[in-house]
Amino acid sequence: MKPLKDEIRDSLAERFGIKSSELILLGGGREDSDGIVYTVTGNEKRQVLKISQAEDEKLVKSVLEFAHYLGSCGIHVSNPIRNTRGNIYEVAQDENTMYIATLMDFIEGRVPDANDLIHNEKLVYEWGKLTGKMHKMAKEYPVWKNANEEDPRYGFEAEIDSLSKMAPNEEIREKWEQMREKLRALPISRDSYGFIHNDNHQMNIIASGEEIAVIDFDCAECHFFANDILLPIQGLLFDVTGGMMNPISKPEVLKKFYESFLAGYRTENEIDSFWLEQLGVFLEYRRLLLYTVLQGWLSQDEQANAAFLQMIHNSCDLNVITI
Repeated sequence: MKPLKDEIRDSLAERFGIKSSELILLGGGREDSDGIVYTVTGNEKRQVLKISQAEDEKLVKSVLEFAHYLGSCGIHVSNPIRNTRGNIYEVAQDENTMYIATLMDFIEGRVPDANDLIHNEKLVYEWGKLTGKMHKMAKEYPVWKNANEEDPRYGFEAEIDSLSKMAPNEEIREKWEQMREKLRALPISRDSYGFIHNDNHQMNIIASGEEIAVIDFDCAECHFFANDILLPIQGLLFDVTGGMMNPISKPEVLKKFYESFLAGYRTENEIDSFWLEQLGVFLEYRRLLLYTVLQGWLSQDEQANAAFLQMIHNSCDLNVITI
């Protein structure tokens, strides 16, 4: 994220009835951040103001409206709050950058760690249940092919186009084209595809006891539901089981996780076993995506870059997580 000028921040805060003196930095604002978040101290309820860079206001509006829809359905998410003008977001622009601000209630709790994902079966069950609720309601939401309704392509194709442009070399662009063909071959219907969170990993959930809330809808897009089911194990793949930058070494941990997650998911939404057999494809997708968007780090770490590439080229372990 580019540095945020004080006058832009203050202008956006004012449109939500917030004074700059009431803002306390909570996080973000770094070069690699997708936004900057403040807690608001002047209101009765504790709230957060998030300001993000944006290129397409219509797309951001679509994503925020989906998050607001989930919140209005009683699903525990970071739900945008309307200001006195009836808006769930406000826009400001400097010479080269558009900024979008949203106000949300502060969600008390903590980000689960790897130990929680391994040992707290109830928490994982509730995470699955919440994901199932989101997918169930997505089936009833009118926008389901592409978050940008003006784009006739399916959302995964639009996402691949964007990621392919970011790819560091022709080899990775070719990998993205191969992935496009794999996803095009999958059946698409309202039972398998729709508006999803699309970044449903442990850093984007808040746990309070055994209750779960999902935050940060910045990456939300119309995509395969199976992608949201694969994403919860991202932390385990990095820190515990292997599978992201190293071969999977503890498949039993992943299978135990999914026993709890899917038990919760299926209380709200059924998923055909066909899609669980495709989780390896979506792991492959995630490896490519992270390799593409983390180039700022990987270009400075030859060892990590080589490890990531090795896993992208060696996909023989993908069937290990078949449930």
